[in-house]
Amino acid sequence: MEWFDAFEELMTSIERYVDQHGEPPHEVAVSPMLYGWLSDIRRESEALAGTVHSDPGIIPTPWGNVPLVIDEALSAHEILPS
Repeated sequence: MEWFDAFEELMTSIERYVDQHGEPPHEVAVSPMLYGWLSDIRRESEALAGTVHSDPGIIPTPWGNVPLVIDEALSAHEILPS
């Protein structure tokens, strides 16, 4: 999975959750590997934009900030909003 695809899939899963439940998820669980990838994506994006590094455990979305948590039981590319 490429970096951009991982972030796009995360945002799509959040959007799907909002469509089904009418509100953003309370949190999104991902594998440790995916959490690391997503943290790297954000760090690189912020460095390129010249902005301050944000908390990798918070994902800004159009519906507000959503906590990102690590779930060791998930497979490498699994994303589980709840």
